[in-house]
Amino acid sequence: MVLLLSFGILLDYLINDIITNQGLFTVLFLFAGMIVIEYARGGSFHTAGFPLDTKTLQEMMLAVVLGMMPIVGLIIVLSFFDLAHISYCSTFPLSGLVPIIMYAIIEELIFRGMIFQACIDRFSFAPTALLFSTIFATAHISNPSFDVLSMINTFLAGLLFSFARYHMRSLWLPIVLHISWNCTLFMTGMTLSGLEISESFMKIYLSHDIPSPWLMSSYGIEGTAYCTLALIAMGIFISTIDVPPQRQARIFRMEYTISS
Repeated sequence: MVLLLSFGILLDYLINDIITNQGLFTVLFLFAGMIVIEYARGGSFHTAGFPLDTKTLQEMMLAVVLGMMPIVGLIIVLSFFDLAHISYCSTFPLSGLVPIIMYAIIEELIFRGMIFQACIDRFSFAPTALLFSTIFATAHISNPSFDVLSMINTFLAGLLFSFARYHMRSLWLPIVLHISWNCTLFMTGMTLSGLEISESFMKIYLSHDIPSPWLMSSYGIEGTAYCTLALIAMGIFISTIDVPPQRQARIFRMEYTISS
């Protein structure tokens, strides 16, 4: 997987001057590598984290809503108290969404993909989730305005995505949730992990009277105590979702075949 990841990144780097692919080859090589390795060990694309069943579409739609709600809810509340003002842009560069989506997918395939699952099989969920969430948070340390609270929230986001992957036996929820969160911040013109958005569908202007770091931070919503509570609430909610029995059955059959 590391070799495939490196090869995909190399191709993206070499071909990017010819085709603006924004990480396409990295995603394709990671995805193809996961599927091939899973089939080689007796599984399928279902057990690799991409199950297609009666719950899949519902899972994706839920992830979209979960990613939007904390951000949209905060904007509505701040607007109600006249602490946020919204302006709409006449033009919106849809091409700007492509890297946002691609990088979210790449992060999930790296941090919650095949290596993550292999470590769970070997060391159990808790230590694996803690390790990968720490690495996930550390990977953002070079972002502008990164501080202690944003470090904690990025770590909690890593735990949330890891738990979603483990609980649902699927990568659909963490991938779509990650995409939904990032795209909502991008489309509202709010700060995304410390990065200022120059062009978006709308622009949210926040008042300096908003208490910081409770509801506002130079790192964006991800550097606030509000985000901490939102991440915890999402984790609790995800824990209440029933997992389709066929997902459990497929994984059990594969593990039984390997062990025998």
